[in-house]
Amino acid sequence: MTTTLREQALKFGRIKEVDGSSIILHAEFLEREFEAVKHCAEVGAYVNCGGAHGNTICTISKVQITEVEKTKRATDGFEIVREERKVVTLSILGCAVAGKFSRGVKRLPTINCETYFLSSNQVNQLIGIDIEEDQEHFCVTDESDDNQTYLNLDKLMGRHTAILGTTGSGKSCTVASIVQSILSSYECPRMLFFDIHNEYPSAFGYNEDTPNTNFKNRTNAIPWNDFTLPYWFLDLEEFIGVYNLDLGSNQKAIIKKLITKLKVAEVKKQDIKKIVVSADTPVFFNIDTLVSEIDEEKESQSTAAKKAPYESLTLKLQAIRQDTRYSFLHSKIDSETSIAEYFEFILGLAKNESYLNILDLSGLPAEVRAVCVGVISRLCFDFKYWDLDPENIPLNLILEEAHTYIPEDSDLKFNISKERVERIAKEGRKYGIGLTVVTQRPSNVSTTVLSQCGTYIALRLTNDLDQNKIKRLLPDTLAGQVDFLPSLRDGEAFVSGDSINLPRKVQFRVPNPMPRSNDVRYHKSWTIGKPSNFSLKELVDSWHKQDKSK
Repeated sequence: MTTTLREQALKFGRIKEVDGSSIILHAEFLEREFEAVKHCAEVGAYVNCGGAHGNTICTISKVQITEVEKTKRATDGFEIVREERKVVTLSILGCAVAGKFSRGVKRLPTINCETYFLSSNQVNQLIGIDIEEDQEHFCVTDESDDNQTYLNLDKLMGRHTAILGTTGSGKSCTVASIVQSILSSYECPRMLFFDIHNEYPSAFGYNEDTPNTNFKNRTNAIPWNDFTLPYWFLDLEEFIGVYNLDLGSNQKAIIKKLITKLKVAEVKKQDIKKIVVSADTPVFFNIDTLVSEIDEEKESQSTAAKKAPYESLTLKLQAIRQDTRYSFLHSKIDSETSIAEYFEFILGLAKNESYLNILDLSGLPAEVRAVCVGVISRLCFDFKYWDLDPENIPLNLILEEAHTYIPEDSDLKFNISKERVERIAKEGRKYGIGLTVVTQRPSNVSTTVLSQCGTYIALRLTNDLDQNKIKRLLPDTLAGQVDFLPSLRDGEAFVSGDSINLPRKVQFRVPNPMPRSNDVRYHKSWTIGKPSNFSLKELVDSWHKQDKSK
């Protein structure tokens, strides 16, 4: 086993310039061989600056050869000689303490300090994980991979994670791979997945062609036509936003008074003791009764001007009540679902527990989807806020296609989702609720959310705006690593942050089964034509019924 980080055979240069975040050295060699393996000065390679100060672990961010003109004495006077100088720029990552990597450095290297390439064995020693001792770590790479990579679950889930990559970079497969690794490594995780395109159930056993009983038995995939979000769980602000009520008039005061009145009556009816009732309390009330109460109050008003706010309220409530896009709000009126029953449904807390709960939101319009994500996120935050011990049921919300409902710009229709998710990003860690933010356009996602993430998993990103956003989020010492993001392979990512010991490129394990996110095979369809069982009538019927189950 390697015991030193300063192999003489791997020494290749000396430091000539040091500042707070980078180091410049002049290399004697750009290639060294050790134990029959060639080590090159290439971008991304790991280097140790070892001297009296200790061992400073760096990564190569730039390699160049410059020409220097020197004046040299000759037999007939002086001549100008051009000399090549090998210049290597390093980004500081941390230091080695007792042979293990640690973030931050106590003392920076000194001028003329010697530098050494690090072999794969030395890197493995730096980031070495004893799985018996470090049980909070789990492996995300294939067993045959020479560079096994482990992530710290506590920091990955608890300090928020961003998974970023352009479409086609392997983002969905990376998400599925990480979740599958967690399900395989831990008995009782608790994750709630907002699935925007209905592509993830197939990765967890809900596919007849690639079944997986182990994953399926621990997963609850809720199809969008079974999805419900009872309106009586909305707080007052959400209720006003969903039903398009006018905040500029006295409608807010009217609706607050009447909802509180109906909830107080329901509490008395159910004989619930010691409860503080307000318009925000998640207790059932009948919306049709609310409309009747508004009509009664309207009739008691003396003038048309005083009746106008009540008439407007009734029209707006009935408009949403009759809108089929919002049927998920009203489908459980007869059952009067309680908040405890809803958490059993949405978080898999019933007798037969499910540890991964996938909400298929693919059948909902974009503006409705944003409301659902916001309200459910707020309910989950409240659930953890009132749990006196945050370690009882630590929870992670996976936000797929996050740019569609927590955008960077201010838009009133996204206020509910944006504000609720941003609150979790800022405060969720201490209550045991974390976020996994997944997006193909990080430049369009709320900076408040992304800046709170402790781990960044950046797959291939080709857009300048997206790359610049990542540069601003990463520490200055790692910002240069963003330059190679456009050249990453499918499923390969640059991983940095709290959950990984040493920032590095990682080729994630291929998920098995796969999510339903593969590229469409145009060549096949455009060669053989439409299938024999294709039915335009069935397609239109599904469209009319808003049913994608077939």
